[in-house]
Amino acid sequence: MVFSSLIFVFTFLPLVILAYYLVPRRFRHLVLLLFSLVFYSWGEPFYILLMILTASANYASGLLLGYFENNTRRRRLILTISVILNLAILGFFKYYGFVADNVRSLTGLDVGINAPVLPIGISFYTFQAMSYVIEVYQKKVPVQKNIISFGTFVTMFPQLVAGPIVKYSEIADQLEHRNETPDLFGEGAQEFIAGLAKKILMANNS
Repeated sequence: MVFSSLIFVFTFLPLVILAYYLVPRRFRHLVLLLFSLVFYSWGEPFYILLMILTASANYASGLLLGYFENNTRRRRLILTISVILNLAILGFFKYYGFVADNVRSLTGLDVGINAPVLPIGISFYTFQAMSYVIEVYQKKVPVQKNIISFGTFVTMFPQLVAGPIVKYSEIADQLEHRNETPDLFGEGAQEFIAGLAKKILMANNS
């Protein structure tokens, strides 16, 4: 789903806003999480499982770091395993095809499976989830025990497929305390309309 598409502007986005403000405040993260998953699955119905796995693994890593708060050795091991796992998954999808093609060219060997399709936004949500684990390890942020809140941070649809990569510390406070006013909503709407106009009138015609 593209931000400038009719289905996003006139169907998806209005439904998100309507659902977000109709539900009680304690369910708003759940609304954002569910709609973000729908948004991603629109273009990647299979790889949504990979994104959920990535979010879950990093959420669990954060919990383990909190559990072993005073055990430096185990915390370092947890961080190392988490980073290696994240980078291994990212590296496989981004570089397997390149490596396999070069092995075939140089040796003539059949290296097996073909290069997988690169999941949309995998770099963004992988590094975003990693930033949380790293900052928990550094004790810059507290452990996020609410998996819905953490899932919202990782999968948030406005920046899921196009970035920018947001560190957990930059948004941690907003996950718990958001100042929502009509004036701020209006400012956000103006920013969106201006960006949409630039996308349609300038970027799409270049």
